[in-house]
Amino acid sequence: MIKQLILAIFWASAFIACSSDDNNGSEQSGSVDAPSNITVERLGETNVLLRWTDNSNNETGFKILQRKADTSENKEIGEVAANVTEYTIDQGLEEGNIYYFGVQSFSKTNSSRAIYVLYRMEVLGDIPNISIIGNVTANSVCISASYQVTNIAGHSNVKYGLCWSADGAPTINSQIQYGPELPTDGSAVLQVISNALLDYGKFYKIRAFLTTSTGTYYSTESTVALGNEYQSVQLTWNKLAKSTLPSEIELYETVSSLNGKKFHAWYAIGDLSTGNVEVQVNVPSSIATIDAQLASFNGDCYLLVNGGYFYNSSHTGLAIINSVKTGSISPVRGSLKTADEEYNILYYITRGIFGVSTSGKPDVYWGGTDDSGNPFYFDRPLPSVKGEAKYGVISNTNPTAAISWNPKHALSAGPVLLKEGKITFDFTETTNGADFYLSNYEIIPYDIFGPSISPDRTAIGHRQDGKVVIFICDGRITASEGATLTELAQIMKGLGCVGAINLDGGGSTGMVVGSEHLNDMTGGNRAVVSTIGFFKKK
Repeated sequence: MIKQLILAIFWASAFIACSSDDNNGSEQSGSVDAPSNITVERLGETNVLLRWTDNSNNETGFKILQRKADTSENKEIGEVAANVTEYTIDQGLEEGNIYYFGVQSFSKTNSSRAIYVLYRMEVLGDIPNISIIGNVTANSVCISASYQVTNIAGHSNVKYGLCWSADGAPTINSQIQYGPELPTDGSAVLQVISNALLDYGKFYKIRAFLTTSTGTYYSTESTVALGNEYQSVQLTWNKLAKSTLPSEIELYETVSSLNGKKFHAWYAIGDLSTGNVEVQVNVPSSIATIDAQLASFNGDCYLLVNGGYFYNSSHTGLAIINSVKTGSISPVRGSLKTADEEYNILYYITRGIFGVSTSGKPDVYWGGTDDSGNPFYFDRPLPSVKGEAKYGVISNTNPTAAISWNPKHALSAGPVLLKEGKITFDFTETTNGADFYLSNYEIIPYDIFGPSISPDRTAIGHRQDGKVVIFICDGRITASEGATLTELAQIMKGLGCVGAINLDGGGSTGMVVGSEHLNDMTGGNRAVVSTIGFFKKK
């Protein structure tokens, strides 16, 4: 059976040699330039794909040459037209043999020297293999593929994952994402590529790759594109006059319906560029209401909302306060329901984090911590998939090379709602069914992450111009039915945000301006472990 394998790093003795060959023409004055950079990719048991660099602008075409290494007779086995830089050899090859493959440019009057590469046709059953299982699929927010890795016993330096390109055949020098832990039974594993790494309107060629100490191997190639991008939601907002707010902070309110639902929400937008206002994070020594936390700043806090998640009155995320780290992002259970099998499975995760630098520049990243609590920040999530894809501990290289970021104030929660203007999640389920989502990379619990979950919400984000937006809405009351996470992301996009994260919500949601608590408190005024807001800069 032909295996779906492409061998891209040659056998140890492979080399590229330029030579003049009297049997195939020699370079003369005014002749076409010889090609270069010949590569060989294995397509199956007896098929290979040659690629090369075209160095001439006046060739008529290219001749393809071949001979066994133990013979001296070069055979012309094909031709391609000018500017074509690949050729598939699909006959005359045998496993276990060593071949010279050559390419020679020619014009009507001259030929270049032939350029050769030495290549061994390994017996496929003996070498590592990675194969796509089923179809590579795409939805509005991600691309996913299942693949199987075999024949790696005894090999060292094993790495694997997906590579993709919009401009040609993908390789490990293109965009890549390393894969999750392999199943112990040798079955296929699922991997997801977030739209944080993709552009809408482009078609991408995708391959699985496998590298070992013996070479690099590829699966067959698939071409896919993201589905339609989620659009913004536009609401009618009324500006509120608040004497306690400086000119750098504006406050708005809406009672516009949201997709036919009653809705009541507020947002504040702050300009940090004047140097008079900044964003600060607060994690008090003991749990306290938002009102009490604001009052503790003795007039230095203009507006404050609830912050990150907590459990048993303890903060469960990462916070940066005056450039000092507190907390960590620990592995989480796949489910909070004790009867679920996933309750006993832990996932390393990254979580959405919003922060502002000393200069007042806001950013949104995915943040994680290693087992020692050291923080790292990334332009992409660790693409964990509940029930499908588990990854190793966060590090400065997992899920990718960490970004150098030193915020003065930052707070994690999640999920990321917007990254570079793109909504980064939806509720596409895996084959495991309900509550198993392809793009719930942050493993957010079922009471927050779900297509119909519509509670009170709190979010924070930033616009392209650097202004910071803080948002809350009421939910689960007659006057306001709340927002789903998708609606929340669309609202933040409609407010001009290009980056945003979801903060803790439900009964924790609250916004206090001066001494006024704006949102509904029918369920009481819950004490919270962290807050974030606009402060007087000193």
